[in-house]
Formats: sequence, structure tokens, C-alpha cells
Amino acid sequence: MCRLFGMLSVKPSNALKYLINDPCSLYAQSKADPRRPQGDGWGVGFYINGSLKTVKSEKPIFEEYERFRFIVNSISSNVVIAHVRRASNPRGLPKEKLLSIENSQPFSYKNYVFAHNGVINLPDEMANLLCDWQPNIKGLNDSEVYFWYIMKEISNGRNISEALRNFQRDLHRVWLENRDKYPDKDRSFIGLNIIFSDGEKLYAYCKYDEERDGRAASLCYSDQPAMQMSYIYSLEKLVVLSEKTNLEENWQPLMSGHLIIGQVVDEKVRINVQKI
Repeated sequence: MCRLFGMLSVKPSNALKYLINDPCSLYAQSKADPRRPQGDGWGVGFYINGSLKTVKSEKPIFEEYERFRFIVNSISSNVVIAHVRRASNPRGLPKEKLLSIENSQPFSYKNYVFAHNGVINLPDEMANLLCDWQPNIKGLNDSEVYFWYIMKEISNGRNISEALRNFQRDLHRVWLENRDKYPDKDRSFIGLNIIFSDGEKLYAYCKYDEERDGRAASLCYSDQPAMQMSYIYSLEKLVVLSEKTNLEENWQPLMSGHLIIGQVVDEKVRINVQKI
């Protein structure tokens, strides 16, 4: 599965600590399990003077360590999102078709940036629900379908909570209508974990099957479910990752089915955690 990172801060900040320097940094997570390396691309999204910038690669992050470190070290931003990819393949395509800049995350549109950890098992059927938004799909990453569905919903005036609920509703319906076509699959998704921003707020949503996927342990410290996200919060910053990066800070679990929303109000970071 992929690895996610998001940071919101009052003042423009550097994320080198969480992305590279910590014992279980995002970079360390990418190679923590030699049997399942996160070696199918990486990307970083951040804002300069309110405008979104992204840097992405289809190459393994551990083969581009110096480039990744240089880019991360050069970023100072109020919002930073990063993604390290282990490619999902619900269509059963040749691996080489899955690796490209278009398939690397985070995905972006206007000032929105989005990263996903998980698998959408019926991406083509879900893409058919996008209507006029379907041509926006550029790659073969099932996560991109999830992204454009959220964008469609937001463009229609819905907030992120409503968009997430509607995606899960439609995904369940599509699964019930098409499950007989896929005897090799027994569920509609494996993980809907996302980190998302519009440049002002940071959103992180954790969703996975606790019974089926909760037995696997986190990569570095093995002290939490593998797909349960973690966050730290102060009045200066909110940091959210697929799993904690160190043992010194006061990390909290982001439980399955919960959305955390962070924003800066009166020079302080404020958060709201809600059940979806």
C-alpha cells in the first residue's frame, strides 16, 4: 500500500523532519518492508503564495533520494502533501503500464491536491459515473478515479464530507450491480485513506475494513493497524501520516471512518474531527 503525508502550519514550514530525517519518516516507510517496497513513484504538493505546485516522479523514491531530499529541503509552505506509491492493479494490467508521471500521486486540479492509499476495485465502473469529468482521467491509476469523483462533487457545491459519503454510497451500489463480473474480487475497495487540500484547509480521511485489514501491523513500530493513520496537533501545526514517524511526539490515531479538518484561524491551527 502507499504512504501518505500532510502538514498544515501557521507559518511556512519545512517538512524535512517528517519526510526524511525521522526514524520512521515517509522515506523510511518506503523501504521498511523489503518484501513490499513502496517503489512505484512519489510526489510532493505544496503552495507558494497561495498557488499549488507539484513535483512527481514515476521512479522509486529510494533510487532518487538526493533529488527527493533536495526538493523537500527547498520547500517552505503552509501546506505540504506527499505520497509514496506502491502501485495497485485492480485491472490486472502489465506493471509497466502503471508506472508514469500521470499515474504518480498526488493528483491536482486548480488549487486542489489529493493523495490516496488503497485500492478501488471497480475503477472503470466508477469512472462511468463521472460524466463530463471522465475525460480528465489521464492515467491508469484507480486512485485517480477517486480523485475526480471528489472533484466532481465539490464542483457541484458539496463539501468534502458529503463527497466522501457519496463516493462510498456509489461505490457500494456499483459493487452490488457488478460483483458477478469479478469472481476474483470479494469487496469494492481496500482502503479509502486520503489527504487533501484546497490550499487553506488540510483534510485527512481514514477508512478501511477494521476486521479484515486491522490485523496487519504498521511498518515501522508495529504498534497500530497498518491502515490506521496517525496525527499530531498543536496550535502551530497539524501533521498527518500513514503512521507516526517518531516516538517522541504525542501522536494520536485517526480511526477508520473519521475525517480530520485543519485550518488556520487567528494565527492558530484549529482542527475538527468528525465521523463520516
